[in-house]
Parts: sequence; structure tokens; C-alpha cells
Amino acid sequence: MSKIAEQMTAFEQKRASLIAANETIMTKAAEEGTTLDASQKQTFDGNDADIVEIDDHLKRLRTMEKSQASTARPVDGQTAKGASEARGTLAAPIVIKGEKDEAFEGQSFTRMVIAKTLARLDDVSAIGIAAKRWGAHNPQLVESIKAAVAGGGTGAGEWGAELVHTERYTADFIDYLYAQTVFDRLPLREVPANINIAGQDGAATGYWVGESKSIPITTADFFDVNLKPLKVGALAVVSKELLRDSSPSAEKLVRDALVNASAQRVDQTFLSTSAGVAGVSPAGILNGLTAGASAGPDVAGVIADVKALYAPFIAAHNADGLQFITTTSLSKSLGLIQNVMGNWAFPGLGAKGGNLLGDTLVAGGNVGTGDLILLKPSDIYKIGDRGVEVSLSTEAAIQMDDAPNGASDTPTSHTGVVSMFQTESVAIKVVRPLNFAKRRASAVAYIGDADYGAITE
Repeated sequence: MSKIAEQMTAFEQKRASLIAANETIMTKAAEEGTTLDASQKQTFDGNDADIVEIDDHLKRLRTMEKSQASTARPVDGQTAKGASEARGTLAAPIVIKGEKDEAFEGQSFTRMVIAKTLARLDDVSAIGIAAKRWGAHNPQLVESIKAAVAGGGTGAGEWGAELVHTERYTADFIDYLYAQTVFDRLPLREVPANINIAGQDGAATGYWVGESKSIPITTADFFDVNLKPLKVGALAVVSKELLRDSSPSAEKLVRDALVNASAQRVDQTFLSTSAGVAGVSPAGILNGLTAGASAGPDVAGVIADVKALYAPFIAAHNADGLQFITTTSLSKSLGLIQNVMGNWAFPGLGAKGGNLLGDTLVAGGNVGTGDLILLKPSDIYKIGDRGVEVSLSTEAAIQMDDAPNGASDTPTSHTGVVSMFQTESVAIKVVRPLNFAKRRASAVAYIGDADYGAITE
């Protein structure tokens, strides 16, 4: 793998020199006010053809690198023989979690994005930017960029894909992204995409049968689920000055720009009553349900509400492994309720959740006001995780609106469009493939007007 990384670096440097040579040719012609002569055309076209060949070869090298990584053997560092065998066959260990240098979760991945972005902005090497800004105290990051992320490439459609397949720091960034959503904190059942799954909706009934007697027909409802890959996209606009600021606070702002909008949209849809839109978004897990009414804000009311939420699960013989979901405000309020003796009625509950009467409670900022939800996570399917895709543009015209009306298939006039080029800004886009659906109608129940002395939000 180390030899492949060296080849990739050499070809990237050669590619950069060819691009620089062609730029010199075009600049000279522009200064002289002439077109290219025969010699210049031959040189320019030859360089251009070489660049295409290098791009193709780099793709092959990346494929080889991934194949070698997937078949790498664990290092035996206990003996001299083991250490000797390991040298030359394995690259530096893949770091899945963040480095000690990280001031916050996902910082190294964010730095990779910044280095790659600045490389595109300034037509320089991403490796050089990383080495200058962070190389002294985080050399592993520089090595990761050198091995897995090409520097200064301008191939259309390739930039985002390079980061999707960079595993060294992606996991830590994704861990942070997923920690921000209720959706990702629940143990939902992963299933393959585009596979039809027939699940039973409700309990079937069996019978004792006498000798030579007919077996009664068992009636059961079935619920078909077929999850097609959809996607959640978030678009953030940041200034070039922010990207060039090397302070951890500036890097944190970039990370949050990559994460926040996407995380909010996932939960807002997942925990909603919204109907699905074919080919666009899934239905919320509360869609089609009737909200129950709370029995009251005191201890007795909470217990009555929990009993009411449990009732349909018990009736369906499906009451194991349940979890509650509510707002951060209601979760904290539940933890502050006292009984007649002045003791905490539901100890251990805080703004982030905890345990309510023996079941896990997950709290989130995008849960509907007054919602106390009870669900069975294993009865909610989601397609297997596919990571995140990151891409950028410095030339795009962005409609600065949280409800844009622009569409390439149905062009129409729209307002509020801002040029990234004109405003010295960068548009950073994060796309996450995602879909989910209830396995059965009785997978979720909820109360929609819970109070429990809630703190004003």
C-alpha cells in the first residue's frame, strides 16, 4: 500500500506540472493577443491527453489501494519475525477514531475537507496545505491525504467521491453526525435496499387440533416494506476567509455547517406525521397515527400515559424492547417531578434522556412539542448505512432559501439567488443516502399534548 501511495503522489505531482505548463501556454498567448501556434497546440494537446491518462491511472491505483486494505493481515508485533514480515506489506495503521490532536469530534475529517477545498480555490496541493497548517502536530493527517485524497484535482464529479472512500477519519466524523440525531441513536433494524420484505402485522392464532380433525385457518395481516435509496442533502455557504482561518473555532464552524442542517432534517422527517413523497422522502413514523391525550402533568398522569402507550403493544403481543422518545424539555421536566414525599419520581432523567419506568428514553431537539412517543426500534427498518458524500462549488449560484423552488426538470424563475464567485464564498454540500419505514402499523404509539410542567422552550 505504501508503494501505491508513493506512485499516486508522483502521478499527482506530474499532473499538476502538466496543468501548470498548459496554463503558461495560454497565459502567454493571452498576453500576446494571439491564438496558439502549431507547436503550442501540439504541446497543449499532448499535455491534455497525458492528464486524461493520469486520471485514469489514478483511479486504478485507488482501486488497488482499497483492495489491498481489505485483505491486509493484522500486524504481529510481538516477535522480530512478525515485525519483519509486517514491514513492506502494510501501510500505517488505519485510524478509525480521531487523533489525540483533535480539539473536537470530527476535526480531522473537517481539516481534510478544508485542505481539499483550499486546494481547489488556490490551485495548489492539498498535501501542501495540510503539511503547512497541521503537519507539525498531526503528521498522520498529512499521510492520509497523501494516500487517499488527490491534490488540486479538477475532474468533474470526482471530488466528492474521493472523500466518500477515505476511511481513516470518516468514521469519527460520522460518529459525531449520528450522535446529533434521535434516528441514529435508536437501534433500528438494518435491511438491504430494494428488497421486498413481507412482515407480519399483528399476532397469528394457533389451535389445538384433535386427531383426524381439520386445522383451523390462522388469520394474520402482513405488511410489505421495500426501501429504495433516497437522500438527505444539506447545503451550507461559508466564506473563503473562514476556510483560510486555521483556528479550531473556525474549523468547528465548518464542521457544524456540514452536520447541523442534515441532522435536523433527518429527525424532523423521522419523528413527524408527514406523508411520504414518492422518490423524494419517506413518511414520518407518526404518519397515519392518532395522537393520544395526556392524563395529566403529575406522577399519576405520567403513569397513566405510559400505560396507555403500552396498551396497543401488549394487545399485539409485541411489548418487549420498547423505547420512549420525547423533547429535551419534557425529558428534563420528567426528571424534575417529585412525589408526595418530596423525592424524585423519575430519577436519572435529564435533558439528554435516561430511563423512564424501566425503559430507555431518548430526547432530541427536533421532536414535536408535547410528543411522548413509544416505539419498538426493531420494528422500524432502515437501509444499511452508506456514509456521507461531500462536495463543493465556488462558481454555483445558490438560491438562499430554506424552501427553494428551483428544479432542473421543471425550470422556473426564482429569486434570492447569490453567486458564490461574486461573494467570495464556497458552497459545501453534504448528501447522505437514507430511507426508513415501519415494519408494522403497531410499531409506534404517541401522546401529542404531554406537559409534565415542561420548561418553556
